[in-house]
Amino acid sequence: MICPKCQHKDTKVYDSRSTHGDRAVRRRRQCVKCKHRFSTLEEVKILDLNVEKRNGQVVPFSEGKLKKGVQKAFNKRTIDADKIDKIVQLVIEDILATGRNPIKSKRIGKLVLRNLKKHDEAAYICYWAMYGNFDTAEDFNNLLQDFEK
Repeated sequence: MICPKCQHKDTKVYDSRSTHGDRAVRRRRQCVKCKHRFSTLEEVKILDLNVEKRNGQVVPFSEGKLKKGVQKAFNKRTIDADKIDKIVQLVIEDILATGRNPIKSKRIGKLVLRNLKKHDEAAYICYWAMYGNFDTAEDFNNLLQDFEK
């Protein structure tokens, strides 16, 4: 790890802690040369996953697009950025657990909905309204009735 202060290539880890529910590791480091202390965060990133869109086109997975979609579900509501990051990370873990490559975009949408439903009912409904297939008002009404059960 390169020191952000002096650019020296040798640093020493003096503390490691699990964070984000054991989904990431926070490391405290110190530069061997200038003694500057800094933190790093290690977490799983998807590098070689492809997504099959509804039209059949296959594109590389984008964590940024996933995050934007989740953020839109919380539109005009005060939400902690850490909560969004947590939901995105949970969806990514669910995607990896499927073992599919490419994975269908519709499947990713279902995984997002499942995680939103656990964390925020209003965001779940907003996401479903944006990305679901509603033909009639009755379809939307059926969705709302699911929460009453």
